[in-house]
Order: sequence, then structure tokens, then C-alpha cells
Amino acid sequence: MKTPLTIILVMAVAVLIPGFAVATSLSGKGPVTDPSSNPPPQPPPLTKRQVVKKYVKSCGKKPAKEANCDTLRKEVVGIVKDSLHTLGSSTKRAYVPTIVKFFKNDEVVLRIAAADAMGMIGPQDQDVDALATSANDPVPDVRRAVAQAIMHGKGSVITLLGRRVASSQQKTGLTPDVPPDASKFSMPVAPDTTPLFYEGDPTLGWLSYVSKGTDGAAAFYKGKAKKGPLKLDEFQGTYRYQLQDEQEALDKATEAEIKKLEQEKMPDPANLQATTEYFQKLQSATVKRMATMIRQQFQPEFFGAPTVYVLEERQIGQRSYPTRYVVLYQDLVLKRPGYRLSWSTVSDDAIRAAQVASLKEQKEGEARQAARKREEEAAKKREAEMDSLTKKKDATEKKQFKKGQSDLEKELGF
Repeated sequence: MKTPLTIILVMAVAVLIPGFAVATSLSGKGPVTDPSSNPPPQPPPLTKRQVVKKYVKSCGKKPAKEANCDTLRKEVVGIVKDSLHTLGSSTKRAYVPTIVKFFKNDEVVLRIAAADAMGMIGPQDQDVDALATSANDPVPDVRRAVAQAIMHGKGSVITLLGRRVASSQQKTGLTPDVPPDASKFSMPVAPDTTPLFYEGDPTLGWLSYVSKGTDGAAAFYKGKAKKGPLKLDEFQGTYRYQLQDEQEALDKATEAEIKKLEQEKMPDPANLQATTEYFQKLQSATVKRMATMIRQQFQPEFFGAPTVYVLEERQIGQRSYPTRYVVLYQDLVLKRPGYRLSWSTVSDDAIRAAQVASLKEQKEGEARQAARKREEEAAKKREAEMDSLTKKKDATEKKQFKKGQSDLEKELGF
């Protein structure tokens, strides 16, 4: 725990809520004793202020002078956690600057408590920067708490942020996620970029990053690209069936995983650990299915106008596939440049199997397109012939009219 920051903020809480940090009973004078009892003399319990003071004095510097510093630390963390919840329950925005400082605290429970407090107060658009950073906390339960806090916010920007980090609620746990090593998948990572823990899944072949400062990612990937830059719609049009084949293969693999779990015998409910593990596996497979749906989505309100660099292209069956590529964009919600790495995780055999159906679809589509083209050409030819006939008719009628007029003039002696 960052002791100086924590203790300073504990004292700030004591000032903001008089008596809260020092009271252990309704009177604030310590526990109420029963005068009729006659227990052996015991030292009075420490008040909250005394606990904090003792921790600062005895454990604030290393090496610790007290053998029970770990216990004292836990007590101090509990005091701060309760204080944060009290600040949040006040629903006063004056406490927001104090609360958001805890998003950088080393104690996970305090980061979660800060998110809970923000949710009680209700985030607004001016809180987006602090919440956007915390929504990418390495600890899943912190990300989840921040995402839930954002859901209680009001404002157009905070609403967009909530949609942007919605996937933060899909994973739980107090163990920090380790930043993925993209080099294991032969994917280069641009310098000065940070992974987004709440977006991406290496098992499905995609990871997302955000730039820390100015965007140097475009120049970085341009030097490594085989093709590009391509506009996103151009890339998706060029490789329409290839992307479709890969998505189909991913969907089938995920569906097979879910079906296998569903066919397994349910653990005995009395075995809590086995039951929990079973449902965690089922949830993980379901989350994968959802992830495959958003893997290729780039909503304009979030990502602007993305561009694509193809880093590797490989022949599989009858098509050439972009097996490694990067999509660069301007993250309009996070207000930073970002990019998404994508690579193929399915086998060539799975691609070929999906290719059978898509080749048939492609041929049928090309046949329909050719038929439409023939119909359009025939319609144009008929229109041209009608125009020609109309012109000839007009010319004939005009000639006959002139001849009739000339004959009439002769008869009249003109």
C-alpha cells in the first residue's frame, strides 16, 4: 500500500466527516460498557484514529517496529474502505477528487471501494478520463466495479464510455491479468502503447492497444506491412469471404466447446468447488462466443474511420487469406490513437471446411451478379433500340409533315 497517500486521505476523510474516523460507538467515545459486569481489566480498544496513528508511527517506515503491522495495515485499509463508502453514500460531488485518487492505490479493495463510491455519487462527463484509465485496471474485479459505476452515470460521453468498456464485466477475479505477449503469436507491438485488458482474447486471435501519447503506430506498421493502408470497408470487401471463413471456423469451434460442456454431467451441488469451476468454464465459453461477434466490429462512434495494414497473407485452399493484420483507428471515447492486432487461430483444415460452403455461396453470388449484369445490359440495349426507333419515327413523321406542307403550298399557289 502507498502509505503516505493512504494516510493523508484517511485524515482527509476524518476532516470531511467529523467524528467518523474516530468514533467506535454512537457517542464517538469508544465502546459502551455494562457497569453491572465486572470483567477483568482490559485495555480499551483502539479508536480508528488511534489505529491509523499507531500504523503511521510503527509501520509507516521499514523495517516495521511492530510485529502486528500486517494486522494494523488491514485495519487501516478497512477504515479507508468504510470511509470511501461513506463518502459515496453522501452523493456529494465535492468528494469526487478525493475518491478518484484511490484509483491509483496499490490496495485492490480500495480501488474497488473507490469505484463503488463513484457509482453511488453518479459519474458525469467530466469524470471520463479518470474512469477510462481505471476501467483498464489489470485486476478483473476492479474493472468490473468501474464498469458498474459508469452504468450509474449521466451524460452523453459517460454513456459512450459505458458502451466502450461493457466487456469489462465479463471476467471476475482478484488476480491481476498479465499483459499479453503478442510476440508469441508473431505479432509486433508498436512502442509506447498499452494493452486494453477488457478487450481482446489471444485464444481468438485479437488484442487491442491504446497509444500513451502521439500516434507512432501508423509509421511503425507501415514499415512492416505487405499491403496497405486500406480503408476498413475496402479491406472487408476485398477479403469478404476470407473473413467469413475464419469467423465461421471460430464460431464452430466455440459452439463445439459449449456443446461439450453442456453434455458433461453436472457436478454434485454439494461440491462447491467443482460446481463453481464448471460454471466458470461454461461462462468462459459463452464469453468467447460473444467475443467472436464483436471481433470484426468497428462502430464509427467509437473508432472513427479505421485503416488496415496486412502484415501476412497466405494461400489456403482456393483463397489467399490475410492471416496477420492490424487495424488502426482513433479511439474517440478514450481520446487516443489505438489499434487492434488480428491473427488466425484456426487450423487450415477448419478454414478449408468453411471454404467449401463459402465457395458455393461465392459462385452463386457471382452467377446472380452476372445474371443481373446481363439483365441490365439487355435493358440498356432495349432502351437504346427504343430510343433509336423513336428517333426514326420522329424523323419519318417530320419528313412527312414537311412533304405534306410543301404539297399544300403548291395547291394553294404559294
